[in-house]
Amino acid sequence: MLKGIPRPRRADLTERALAFQNPRLPIPLRLAAWLPFARMWWPLDASALKAKARRRTRLTDFGALAPLDVPLELLCRTLDEDAELHALGRLSTHYALLVALSNRLRLEDLARRRPQIFERPVTGPIVIAGLQRSGTTFLQRLLARDPGLRSIPFWEALNPMPFAEPIQAPDPRMKAGARVLKFIRWNAPEMDDRRNEAPDEELVPLAMGFSSMFFETISPLPGYLPWYVTTDHTAGYAYLRRALQVMQWIRPAGERWLLKSPQHLEQFGPLTATFPDGTFVQTHRDPVRSVLSLSATMSYASRQNYHHPDPHLIGRHVTDLTERLLRASVRDRARADRRFVDVHFAQLNADPMATVRRIYAATGTELTEETERLMTVWYPRHRRGRHGVHSYEAADFGLSVPALRERFAFYYDHFGVPREGH
Repeated sequence: MLKGIPRPRRADLTERALAFQNPRLPIPLRLAAWLPFARMWWPLDASALKAKARRRTRLTDFGALAPLDVPLELLCRTLDEDAELHALGRLSTHYALLVALSNRLRLEDLARRRPQIFERPVTGPIVIAGLQRSGTTFLQRLLARDPGLRSIPFWEALNPMPFAEPIQAPDPRMKAGARVLKFIRWNAPEMDDRRNEAPDEELVPLAMGFSSMFFETISPLPGYLPWYVTTDHTAGYAYLRRALQVMQWIRPAGERWLLKSPQHLEQFGPLTATFPDGTFVQTHRDPVRSVLSLSATMSYASRQNYHHPDPHLIGRHVTDLTERLLRASVRDRARADRRFVDVHFAQLNADPMATVRRIYAATGTELTEETERLMTVWYPRHRRGRHGVHSYEAADFGLSVPALRERFAFYYDHFGVPREGH
């Protein structure tokens, strides 16, 4: 999976870990993963990708308001030299970078031609930050019942900028999103939890300014991570705000934005500086649950990039990532003087509307009877676990629950998060 890191011995793998390491792809994809000439067809080279994005969009200016050359070069080099991507992995990674670069070119073109876009600010967003399995998706989709809130559906998160103007109806980006979801469901059916029209995360809009942890979900990135974790991402978050201004001009909907991503946990400084009138919601749950869930998701999704994913390496990577996010949140919350709302998973699950009322009180806006009705009709049919849950053991990822609890002791104590049974 990563060059120079030996895979664990078969005897050290659980039955589930063996299944992760030896995925059974549909036959056409299995054959495609061995395609020759992948390096030539889908280069992971910064100059080649920028040139291809320019040809694809017929635009040239990437702008200079957010980082580009240094992170792109580091990212391409580590993906090309350290990650043992199969042909489909090179294709999907090449495409992901190309999408980010193409969207950035389109944003800069719109900004140049239509400066009036930036006359309307991004005001009072609600931003949800929390680990996987802590209730962030449920809470975001619940709040999105409010027609006064503007979220980013999957198809728009994938391609934040329109392909061309005038925008056709239906927007061709919707069809592009549907194609991506169809491929995911074919290749990795257990990841079938996204919907084209459902609110999603702003990882791709952040990726345009290379201030996104999106790339870490593809693979551990030893050559890129030191730059990412030591860089002040204030410029990248300002670029996100710029993207949101373009998006709300293209498709007006709602009075305020509803955003959500786990990466915000380590970016409270840039986040609050960019959105000083925002309301910030941090969800809390035993991080052991999150580590096991994200390790399983990444191990399963890695079949799209690697012949033999390493669930033990992924487990270590996810543990390090989770600790990094949580330590940053503890550090930066101590400095914060903004409006934060803490939401514990058990409280959210027991009484979702009580949580919603607390959030609306923090925003200083009214929760209308009609909005409350829309939410109370929606949430009983969408509670977590209604369609079953996946169960994973720490041993599947070479981890130990007691060791994880020790690493996260600072977080349990700081936020009063209860330990759950495993």
